[in-house]
Amino acid sequence: MKKFFAIALSLLFICASFSACSSQSKEKYSDEKLIIGYTEESEPFLKIDENGRATGFDAELFKAIFDDVKGDFKSYTFEKVEEGYLLEDDGGFFDSKNKEYSASLLMGGVSKNEGTFNEDYSFTQPIITNRIIAVVKKGSDKTTFKDFSGAKVLLLSENAKKAFSKNSAISSSCKSVKEVKTADEALKLIDSSKADILVTDEFSFNSNKRAKDYFVMENELDTIEYVIACAKYSGWKDSINEAIKELKDESYGNGNSFTPLVEKYFGYNASNFEYETTE
Repeated sequence: MKKFFAIALSLLFICASFSACSSQSKEKYSDEKLIIGYTEESEPFLKIDENGRATGFDAELFKAIFDDVKGDFKSYTFEKVEEGYLLEDDGGFFDSKNKEYSASLLMGGVSKNEGTFNEDYSFTQPIITNRIIAVVKKGSDKTTFKDFSGAKVLLLSENAKKAFSKNSAISSSCKSVKEVKTADEALKLIDSSKADILVTDEFSFNSNKRAKDYFVMENELDTIEYVIACAKYSGWKDSINEAIKELKDESYGNGNSFTPLVEKYFGYNASNFEYETTE
């Protein structure tokens, strides 16, 4: 009998432990905590550190505006979701009362005009902009897109390759096309006249210290706009747009703290954010 009661007591402790763990994990989500989804870490936009804490531009930006947009929420958490997750439609998160919740926002280097994105979500004004640009030596006689004809072209970054291939009139007229891995490698080839034009994105190009020593053609091959995605027809996008506008306003609060934040993570002002309050 003693052995029986010992076994029974052990089973009770085990069950209690599992119940406590289950309760603790479910209590992470509640009516008071906003859930922000992300599909993948995407530096410098978003990175999850070894303690599970979200860092990066998007994380710091949202921290700065949370008090202005939170409504009844008291806190927020970043949670990984599957590609194609529909905000406030697909669930998956539970509170201590077993009520299911869904992510309301999607962050982490989210770009619009991809797949069915524009149909599935509402989204903020473009917060960060990454142009696909054409770069040549200063003094080069190749200054417009017409000058791609017969040119030796270099491609740097996946975004540049995609944009270049979509512009068939340009890509088909070149003398040669070569992919490179770094801006340093590309600029050395440009300097030595072994290549004429570098097609790259601004993120990749402006991270190089010598970027200012080269000429960038006036127009761009493409523009990638990064936003915060919001549940369709929700009021999130307007409140976030307004909060970022205030963060950028020189005359509001402590002045423009938005632009320094952009420059901290991207190395230059990679934002053309503009928003007019609608009555």
